[in-house]
This record gives sequence, structure tokens and C-alpha cells, in this order.
Amino acid sequence: MSSKKEIELDKLSSTLSDGFPGDVCTLEQLSLLPEEFLATSTNERPLLHTDANGNSYTYPLNPLYYSVFLILILELLERFSFYGLYMTQTNYLTGSYDENWNADMSSMEAASLVSLSTAVAYTVPFVGGLLADSYLGDYKTILFGTVVFYLPGLFLIASSTTPNWWLGKEGFNVKAYKVALLFFWPIGTGIVKSVVNVFGARQYHPVLQRSMIESFYVRFYMVINVGAVAGCIVIPVVARSSITVAYTIPFVLLLVAVAFFVLGSNRYVNAVPNSGDGASDFQVSGGVTEDMNDKDNSSFVDVAKVCMLIVPFNIAYSQCPTTFMVQGAVMKPYLGFIEAPNLDILDAVSVLVSGYIVSTYVYPYLARHNVKLATGIKFALGSALGALAILWSLLVEQMIHSEYARSGDRINVLWQAPSYILIGAGEIFSISTAYEVAFTASPPNKKAFACAFNLFCIGGIPNVLSLGLYRLCEQWFQNSSGSGNIRMVKDYAEAHVVNYFVVLLGIVMFGVGVNLIPSVGSWIASVERRAAEASVSNTPKPTPKSTPKMRQQPKSSGSGRETDPLILAKSHKKYLQQGKGPQIYRMNTMKAAGGRSRQK
Repeated sequence: MSSKKEIELDKLSSTLSDGFPGDVCTLEQLSLLPEEFLATSTNERPLLHTDANGNSYTYPLNPLYYSVFLILILELLERFSFYGLYMTQTNYLTGSYDENWNADMSSMEAASLVSLSTAVAYTVPFVGGLLADSYLGDYKTILFGTVVFYLPGLFLIASSTTPNWWLGKEGFNVKAYKVALLFFWPIGTGIVKSVVNVFGARQYHPVLQRSMIESFYVRFYMVINVGAVAGCIVIPVVARSSITVAYTIPFVLLLVAVAFFVLGSNRYVNAVPNSGDGASDFQVSGGVTEDMNDKDNSSFVDVAKVCMLIVPFNIAYSQCPTTFMVQGAVMKPYLGFIEAPNLDILDAVSVLVSGYIVSTYVYPYLARHNVKLATGIKFALGSALGALAILWSLLVEQMIHSEYARSGDRINVLWQAPSYILIGAGEIFSISTAYEVAFTASPPNKKAFACAFNLFCIGGIPNVLSLGLYRLCEQWFQNSSGSGNIRMVKDYAEAHVVNYFVVLLGIVMFGVGVNLIPSVGSWIASVERRAAEASVSNTPKPTPKSTPKMRQQPKSSGSGRETDPLILAKSHKKYLQQGKGPQIYRMNTMKAAGGRSRQK
């Protein structure tokens, strides 16, 4: 057991035995640090870090209140804007909000357009990550995405809601609207989502504030949920009174958020991009990344294949803003104003509640009995919950047709609630697990690309496939006269939407079956095992190269604080082998920070 690799790890462990704290935020802690970590040029940002390329950065003691809160404000209002529009587009295009001024699209035309827009939004993170890593840096990339694309897209969408001189007064300008929905808006949100979470994390010292980065992500995910839930409540309700006012609100709020973001420009830590050499980081040849050691690093292609296993579940999830809206449009609003777009709140609440239960009770219980749910089993559980959601939608279909045949009336929209709740619970096992695998199992120089590809599997591929499925099944969304306008219950009762949900059920059940195949589970485990071994062998030496000693701190047995990179790597390997439930937060459909993870 005295291999060269083990001897090197022993030396590294000895070097890091006097590890630095990971939560430096007070003047008392500052006084204990060696000079190599102290910035002499500023009192506001007294912490110093020099990266492997010789770039020096200074950090405040409390990044949250110094600069990060401005980034969180931007994320909050961006998510509000995105989900407020995202969950109302189908109803807007079919004329549910204004019968006299709309795109006059059928339910399937509207659903297809929304799916295509979502697919674009989930493909663009590849571009955003490359721009930030290699050319513009994080800050300029965020500004580029919001000012050049996002805000113009919101302005065009808001302008389309009423006759005006720049889009025309003769009728609804479908071309201008499609430019906004398929170009400006999705490109803007895709660029921002690929960068903003990493930019926030980079405001913390990578060594002395590493524990605080975890707290940042907790707050980040909370902000995502608050913004998404608020958007799903406010925009649909306001749209019932005035769609123009409803779609103007996101534009104004995001404009305010960008203004606050720019005001803090002098406070941010701006990592230097790689000056255009990042293209090599994304180069793939022959199915295997060219600069990887096969013995030490798991293949990017393998990680991509793992992410593909959640596509069937995400096809079910992609129905929330499309066919779930079509179904909900012919149902009776609860209390006169709660409609299908408002029910997406239940999805977010389900993620939070289910995540809390799973991470606080289920995973710890399994860990006490030495049981770890394999990744394939988690994917299968998520897909099974997605199948139950579609199965419930089939039951709702039967109820809609039965009630109309019996009394000519509509059923209450709250009957759709279980579908959203089941989808949210499924995300805990499918999407959040895929995010974890994309980051932990990808090679060190491919993490940005792996996270972007995972986003593509969450929203890009599923929405493209859904778009094709809509085209194939278009006749099922037509009434007896062949019209695709089925937003009235009479026309809906003549259509055969139930057949579409049967096809969806088959697709999601296929995902359950594939993930339960023993050989698939064994293969996923081998990918994760290689990643765990690589995380130990590739643990970097501390910065600076000559690690200065610092005053010993008494160890707190209950703090759970990280100690040094070697222990962190070994802990991760132990997690992959034995298991401990991750803290689950909303990590789906652009609410999560897929983005990049490479720290300079």
C-alpha cells in the first residue's frame, strides 16, 4: 500500500494539516492570517487571493452585504420576469386574456412556440459560459445578456399587447412577437442564467470563505423560488385585468434590477477571462475530451450520457407551461381568479417541501442503515413520479369530458394540483441529482461544458422533442370541425387530448424502465467512482505555493466546518460510496444555477 500516489497524498495531507478557516468574516479572524492573504491597498477588501495565473483579487469580509445582495436582487427580478411571462404565454397567444387583440393561434401553435422558445433558452448557456470564461468575463457577459437581449425582448413582448406606431395598429404583429419570443428573450435569459450564480460565488475568497459559498447558494436558490413564485402569482392575476400592464411590470422591474447591478460595478470581484483560449476547454474529439487522462478523469461523454437519462422525465415537466395550460384553460377558476398559470406555485412549493423531507428525514434514515440510493434509482423514482403526474392528468381528462357530457359545465382547476405537486417531487430525484452528477463527475476542465449540457438535457432536448410530438399529434388537439382553437370546453370535449397524455405516459414509463436496468445502474456507478478517485488524485496544492503557518484554532466538534482540500475530496469520495442526502433546493428549469463552476 505504498504506491507513489499514496506517498504524494500523504505529503499533501501533511502540508495542509494547519488548514485555514473557511469562514473568515471578522477582524479577529483577519488578525490571525499570514501576510500572504492580506491586501494592503484597501480596507474595504482586506483579503487577498492570487490565482494560478498570477492574477490577484481582493475580497471583503462580508461579501453578502458588500456586493452579493445586488446580484441576488438581479436574480430575484430576472426570475420574476421569466416565470411571469413563461407561464402565461400560451393563454396570451390563444386570446384568453384579450379576445380582440391576440395572435389568434391555436392551442398547439401556442404550445409549440413556447416549447421552441424554451429550447433556445436552454441551448444558449453554452454560449454564455464560453463568453464569460474566455472573452468578456462574468460581469460584462451579464450586462451583455440583459441590455442587448433580455430587456429588448421584454419591451417587444409588452409592446405586442396593444396597437402602437412602432409595431403597427392594423393587427397583432406576429413577426415582431416571434422575434422577441424566439430570439431576444430566450437568448437573454440563457446568457444570464449561465453566469449569474458563478459570478455571485466568485465574490467570496475561494480559500478563506469557502464555507460561506455554500451559504450563498442556499440564499441563491431561495431567491430563485421567491422570484418564480411571485411571478406566477402576480403576472397571471394582473393579466386578467390588463395584459399590457402585466407584461410591462417585468420590463420595468428588470430595468431597475440592472440599474442597481451597475451601481455596484466597483464592488465586484471580476475574474480575468482566459483571453479566448477557452475554446480548447470545450473541444471534443472522437467522443473523448482530448486533454483527459482516462485513468484519472471520467469522460465528458459518459457524463453527458448520464444527463440524457432524465430526458423522459423532463418531457413530462415541459408540459407544465404548454399542455397543462391547454387543459387548465377549459377548467373553472378557483375563487374566480386562480387559474392554471397560478398552479405552477404548487410545483415550487412541492420542490421545497419534498426536498426538505427527503434531505432531513429520508436520506439520513437510509444513511443510518448504510443504504445509499444509487443515481439510477433516483432517476427512476423521479420518472415514476412524473408518470404519476401524467396519469393524474389522464384522470382529469376523464373528469372534464364526463362533467361536460353530464351537465355542460366545467370542473374546478384545482383538480390539476396533484400533477404539479407530483412533478415537483420528481424534480428532487431527477433534476437535482443530474445537476450534482454533472458537476461532480465531469472532468476538471469540462465542468462548465458539462453543466451547460445538463441544462440542455433539462430544457433543450425535451422541448425540441415535445415540439415534434405536438406536430405529430396535432389532430388530437382539434375539434370536430378541424379547428385547433379548443379553449372553450365545448370544443375541448370534441378533441382527443387524452390520446396525447397516453403517449406521454408511455415515454415517461420508458424512462423508468431504462433507469432500472441493472447494467445501466452499474455503469453510472462506475462513472461516479472514477470521478471520486480523480477528485483525490487531482486535489490542488494550496495557494500560495509556500503555505504560511497560522495560529492554531481550537477545533469545534459540532461546527461541521471544512478543514482542507484533501479532506474535502475524501469526503466527496465517501459520499459517493456511502451516501448522504444533499440539501435540496429548487434546481430545475432555469430556476437552478446550472452555469459554470470553475473558480479562478
